[in-house]
Amino acid sequence: MLHRGTIAIALLAIFVTNTTYANDFDIQFSGFASLTLSYTDDSDIGFASSYSNENEAGFSATRDSILGGQANISLAKKWDSVFQVVIQDHAFKSFDNFLELAFIRYRPTRHWAIRAGRLNSDLYLLSEYPYAGYAYLWVRPPHSYYSFANIAGNFDGVDVEYSKAINDGFLRLKLAYGSSTAKLQAYNDDFFIDFDNLTTLSATYTQDAWTMRFSLSRSDFGNYKQSSLREFIAALDSVPQSIWPQAQSISNKFNTKGNSIEYAAFGATYDNNNWLIQSELGVSESDWIVAPSVISGYISAGYRVDDAIFYAGFSAAKNRHDVVKVNNPVFLPGTPDQVSVPIQQLAVATQAAAGITNVHQYSINVGVKWHFSDRLVFKAQLDRFDIKPQGAGLWSLSDPSDANKGNKVHILSLNASMVF
Repeated sequence: MLHRGTIAIALLAIFVTNTTYANDFDIQFSGFASLTLSYTDDSDIGFASSYSNENEAGFSATRDSILGGQANISLAKKWDSVFQVVIQDHAFKSFDNFLELAFIRYRPTRHWAIRAGRLNSDLYLLSEYPYAGYAYLWVRPPHSYYSFANIAGNFDGVDVEYSKAINDGFLRLKLAYGSSTAKLQAYNDDFFIDFDNLTTLSATYTQDAWTMRFSLSRSDFGNYKQSSLREFIAALDSVPQSIWPQAQSISNKFNTKGNSIEYAAFGATYDNNNWLIQSELGVSESDWIVAPSVISGYISAGYRVDDAIFYAGFSAAKNRHDVVKVNNPVFLPGTPDQVSVPIQQLAVATQAAAGITNVHQYSINVGVKWHFSDRLVFKAQLDRFDIKPQGAGLWSLSDPSDANKGNKVHILSLNASMVF
């Protein structure tokens, strides 16, 4: 696997460089943490801040709580390395799933930088600090936009960065290539999916109070591990084409082979005097029905009053294409029940599966962030989510029939975030 190779290269380079330039070696440790108490008012709908985390309903002290540690290692005049581990409520718990960053960086000149290892994807405005709650406004990054971003938040590979001061601003261009494996759980079963040939181009420009970022990304869906999905695809493949011609095309949509995803995003931040305004818009195009094509975005505005920032925001996410309409199988007269009934049941299950990942929701939030000290902030936030019928793809439903109706969920969160 590519990620094992790049991390091994990073570790080897650290050893070699440290041995050669021992006098230049320096290491600094830092950390961050967020403790969040939250409550959702619908016991049948589980909420998670990202696809990677556990879905919970009611009171919770774990779904948005995070503990992170980072080591910044200076190796030589032009070499350094970063390691970061973030402990959070992932559904699949392993060290590899908690290791966010592990890379070595070489700066041949002040304008160029090359990194290899486990890297942040640089697709979003918060790509460099998505878990450091102290650094951003909300209790959690906007759910409609960042819930999927978590599984693409890092990758294993290489990137090349060029940066330069232009007029009164600063431009940074980055090209990256690698792979990633999302390690999730679905229906109490491990669900792994590989993202192969992940290629990203991003541009960030900062001038005075403005920061703007544009990014493009493309990836092939690779191998997956999920027993129920594999069995479902096999069942579709076994249906005779004369009975249900659509079965094969639907099977291809659920299979990762030959499918890919493309993503484009634009974000901007305005931070000047008392006002802090931030917005991002993302558009994906995907051949894989499990990760459908979505348009998502948010806008948030905050106003400073002494040591507090009062804020409000709106976010939305919606599928860009209609849910696949499953045609009914056609049986010849006299077809035995032992043949027709299982295929009819499979068609019903297929229609439900085609809609379960569909996304269509809107949300508003209000909150306050209070800077208690240079290292500690407190936050309180109230969210209201309006989930449209067949639009609960970012939620966990205890009753599958709830997917066919609209739902409204409120979340109250109290948070303490710190750096150390």
